[in-house]
Amino acid sequence: MLQAGALLPLMTACAPDLLGDPDVVRIGVSWSGTELAAFRAVLDGLAGVSRVEVVPLGDDIGTAFTASGRAAPDLVMLPQAGQVRGLAAAGELTPLDKKTPLWAEPGAPSSASGESPLYLPYWRQLLFHDGTPYGIPFKASAKSLVWFDRESVDQYRLGDPSNWTVEDWIDKAEVLARTPIRLLALAAADGWVLTDLFENMLLAESPRDYGELAAAASDRDRRWDRAAVRAALGRLGALWGGRSALPGGLGRALTRQFPDAVREVFDRRTAVMVVMPDFAEPVVRRCLRHTGRSRDVVGATWFPSIRRHSPKPRIVGGDVVVLTRQAGPAAVGVVEALAAPQAPGPWIREGGFLSPNLRTSNEHRESFLPAGIDLSHCAFDLSDRISRVGGRDGLWRVLTDFLIEVGDGDGGVQPAIDRAVLALNDFGRTSR
Repeated sequence: MLQAGALLPLMTACAPDLLGDPDVVRIGVSWSGTELAAFRAVLDGLAGVSRVEVVPLGDDIGTAFTASGRAAPDLVMLPQAGQVRGLAAAGELTPLDKKTPLWAEPGAPSSASGESPLYLPYWRQLLFHDGTPYGIPFKASAKSLVWFDRESVDQYRLGDPSNWTVEDWIDKAEVLARTPIRLLALAAADGWVLTDLFENMLLAESPRDYGELAAAASDRDRRWDRAAVRAALGRLGALWGGRSALPGGLGRALTRQFPDAVREVFDRRTAVMVVMPDFAEPVVRRCLRHTGRSRDVVGATWFPSIRRHSPKPRIVGGDVVVLTRQAGPAAVGVVEALAAPQAPGPWIREGGFLSPNLRTSNEHRESFLPAGIDLSHCAFDLSDRISRVGGRDGLWRVLTDFLIEVGDGDGGVQPAIDRAVLALNDFGRTSR
């Protein structure tokens, strides 16, 4: 039903003469709830932009590129930046002017070329095709954050989560299995939550293997049967596979979405921690208001390393704005307005937003985030870079099946690893 509701605005768009005002710029987005409300506040604050309509599409954001007619989106806030070059090659996107000032400020003295870059290099690698820009980064996300309840940590004498390794996680989960609380709240209904966990495990295990999988020329060239992938899945299996590992058990985890996982930690207090990007911050704040608890109970740290004193993983993702093939001149003006450094101010003040624009201040007076978040030395989100295999039918489904197989201690971890690796390799061979 939810999918049908998301698709309804575009089903009518397939009849080109029936609906849609040609003077309105339409923006397809994957956001809902507070994120959608925050984006509308950003649009309301754009100078010189008035006739804009938001089309919420959820996980069906890809339908924005197959729709046609007046009601089809002109712009898309695409959550998988790795798809941009393929969409550009297929003729699904309208290019930006090669000389656009949206990517660099002309005449600034900070570089020998006379241009001061506005974005970190990995964005250019993802959004340029044949030397031409096809998108602008709009929203970044720090995907290696762990949120924890300090009172629960103290109550159960767990120590300092910022000093834990992955093995400590597994040990703490076993200890807590004998108590009323669990270690990890898991929002398995949102497939990206599972991919975030897997990607952090893999990057902590082997940056080299993570990089090779991300850089493969195609799905067919990507080899998943490697020791680092198996090790990452093994640790996830150990974390998820205890009979009392997850609050509410496997069935509850499979229907839990990301805001509810945050509530399990800071509102219901059935779990000690949750792995969630920075955009969970407004949900954390609402939990505190609802329970009347102090902001001092909130802890946030980085995903742990595999071995003590080894580097901790840092992964960045984000949403990029692209022009669909039917976009007109008015849509370009909206892109320019959204790319202005001050444009996301309303969302930043609300919390849960990191701007990739280096001219934008990301400071928020009530932030719970660890001090000094630096996105310059991060690996880009693997599932966002590998196109179809990173999405709902690929990595999302494989990890969900893996969780179902090992969850509640009902299945062996090693056979589940074998099946997951085989499924990913098969997806690559059959991918087009």
